[in-house]
Amino acid sequence: MQNLILTKNKILDNVHFFKENSEKDYCDTVQRIIQSRPFGKYSFYIFQFVKRVNDETGLKKMYHQARLTKPEPLPGTTLLRCNPNNPEEVTIIWTLPNQENFGLYKSGKLFQDEFVYECVQKYLRNPNELMKNDSEDLSDEKIREIYLELKKSN
Repeated sequence: MQNLILTKNKILDNVHFFKENSEKDYCDTVQRIIQSRPFGKYSFYIFQFVKRVNDETGLKKMYHQARLTKPEPLPGTTLLRCNPNNPEEVTIIWTLPNQENFGLYKSGKLFQDEFVYECVQKYLRNPNELMKNDSEDLSDEKIREIYLELKKSN
């Protein structure tokens, strides 16, 4: 159990504690998904979103969906690109906080993060821009072929 001291001088320490401990679990989860090679040797995306499980307690759960295509970007989601042949390296395509928190990531704010803020700005200007195919994306035909193979093997 971790006791938190809620004084002005200790709040930043508490933020760092939560971040360090949640990042370890998060990284372990992403690594397990990559190492499971859900699409064999092919690179894939991990679509992540948080869903409230219990409104009374505020309990939330993060879901991770391995997929071959980019989903629609929505507030409260993150999209990663993974290569099972290089599991130590993951590319963050986008990360969007909940819409009511968009302003918390700009310069000068406590949660200031240039990348998150850029993702928010891209989303607000043209969300379809975040869905554009990358040069590494598989063709629609190849994606259908992989999904059919997976269906046959199950």
